[in-house]
Amino acid sequence: MAVIAVDCGGTNLVYGRFEPGGRGEAFGARGTPREAAALAGAIVGAVGPLVGPGVIAVGIGVAGLVDHAAGALVWSPHASGDRVDLASEVDAAIGLPVTVDNDANLAALAEARLGAGVGHRMVIFVGLGTGIGGGLVVEGRIERGRGFLGELGHMTLDPSGPPCACGRRGCWEALVSGTALGRDAADLTAADPLGPVARAAAGAPPRGEHLSAAAASGDPEARGRLEAAGAWLGRGLANLVAAFDPDVIVIGGAAAGARGLLLDPARAELADCVAGRGHRAPTPVLPARFGPRAGLVGAALAAAEVA
Repeated sequence: MAVIAVDCGGTNLVYGRFEPGGRGEAFGARGTPREAAALAGAIVGAVGPLVGPGVIAVGIGVAGLVDHAAGALVWSPHASGDRVDLASEVDAAIGLPVTVDNDANLAALAEARLGAGVGHRMVIFVGLGTGIGGGLVVEGRIERGRGFLGELGHMTLDPSGPPCACGRRGCWEALVSGTALGRDAADLTAADPLGPVARAAAGAPPRGEHLSAAAASGDPEARGRLEAAGAWLGRGLANLVAAFDPDVIVIGGAAAGARGLLLDPARAELADCVAGRGHRAPTPVLPARFGPRAGLVGAALAAAEVA
């Protein structure tokens, strides 16, 4: 029996079918609609061709505040509009049980049960995508607080910092995320239209991966921007350690592709500014096993449970 998994991030809607044993296939992607009311239709249009004999349920992860019990997207910083009853709308269109959760919650579930967090009681997942999503898994189960635990990207770290999609300034995700790294890439391209970042972009709009490529090739400007972003990442991680004292923190999402160029300065900053430094064991900070597909794997796990 197979399930369909969907991950609606701030930029891309990715999807696939997962067979028993976790083998994924029929992957696809399209842009995430900018209006919340269009999400259900986009999901149905994407996964409709995957529905067939043997498919028993659909799991959907979406960026924003999600009412998991009701299967509804309450609010998203990346899609304008009011509450959308995603589960009921998708169910009505394709006739399968549907479960909906925050995308980072599902990525956390995948990493805790099958990925880098296996063997740990308390796992915090930090997803660096268009923004920053987060999830907390304790003893293999998602912890939701009153319903919306995990909006880590909207911790304010610098009140005078850059504007955030949520309408405030200096949120964690405004300082380090795919969007923030893309802003750095654009800055360096504007300053040097023939420089390493511009060459990596090869005429495309400069993005975070171009910044990472330039840094990996040895460009000091690009490396400096990544190190600065890594320091902001580490400061946010220190807040999480102070609040939760997790067994492990797993870093995932597309923007985490910079790996050591971003994570090494983050680990150093965490060690330097964590509360009680020198008197507590370091908190491991590990790259996600499933990379940017962690949300899909988690959505598949959730779908298998609701079928």
